[in-house]
Amino acid sequence: MRALLLVIAVSGCGAQTIGLTSATYSFDAVRGRELTPSATVTASTLELDVLTREVKFTIGGATRKFTLSQASTITPGCPGNFGSMPQDTRTLDAPNIQLAELLIDAPLVRADCPTGSGVIVLQTGPASSTGAAPDCSTEIICLAYKKK
Repeated sequence: MRALLLVIAVSGCGAQTIGLTSATYSFDAVRGRELTPSATVTASTLELDVLTREVKFTIGGATRKFTLSQASTITPGCPGNFGSMPQDTRTLDAPNIQLAELLIDAPLVRADCPTGSGVIVLQTGPASSTGAAPDCSTEIICLAYKKK
């Protein structure tokens, strides 16, 4: 009987994908680097529409539009109770994005941990051969944006 309960408990905690959500997001933080971004970067917003695959960045009063990749790459990345939780990660249709003093090469947008946090991350890529986003570091710029 105990084994049956354990199987039921484990199977009920399957890996839920942390998806990208259509919304307007405001700048929250830089991750992986020790720097204080300019007022221009901290005032930036990101508007995401997952259905139309449109991304709008507003920085310094100017808006730039990009398109998310059609295919969503679902890769492990967020720690969970029984392994990791898959994250929705998508590339943008630009070789790079200049946000004031920050240059983001091979830009990616991914859902952030934990589920329901209302945070997405714009970061330097490229994705690994499995499609996973690289970890934020001194070489990999990651900008977190929080849902308004």
